Amino acid sequence: MQEKIIKSAVFLLLLVNGILDWRKGEVSLLSLALFGAAGIGLNVWLGYQSFLEAAGGAGLGVLLLLTAFLTREAIGFGDGLLLLVTGIYLGFWENLNLLFLGAVLSAVILGAGMLADKVKLKDRVPLVPFLLLGFIGRLFL
Repeated sequence: MQEKIIKSAVFLLLLVNGILDWRKGEVSLLSLALFGAAGIGLNVWLGYQSFLEAAGGAGLGVLLLLTAFLTREAIGFGDGLLLLVTGIYLGFWENLNLLFLGAVLSAVILGAGMLADKVKLKDRVPLVPFLLLGFIGRLFL
């Protein structure tokens, strides 16, 4: 039961922000704050992972925030914040898996788009929709 609650919350977070990222190129800070607080509350209430697991998952988001800063947002701050929140729910390894799947999917799809001359190397492309696709795929694997 608790796994369904956690996965549903992450799915909803990725869905809302995936649509926003695709349409507007940004994530909702309000949704990140609300889902982040809910994730901490659910973790305390359900006790499904240790504090260190949740902190490790959030730490991956912090590393992306640092990367965004150092690369002048080659990776967006919103992506780092979103992965910080998903890390609260998923822990380090599942969050890393989510990031990996999203990165691979984006590379494959954007690579095909470049071959078809639909995407240029300098184009800014939202990451969150690919994270959503990776998460959906992971639900069925």
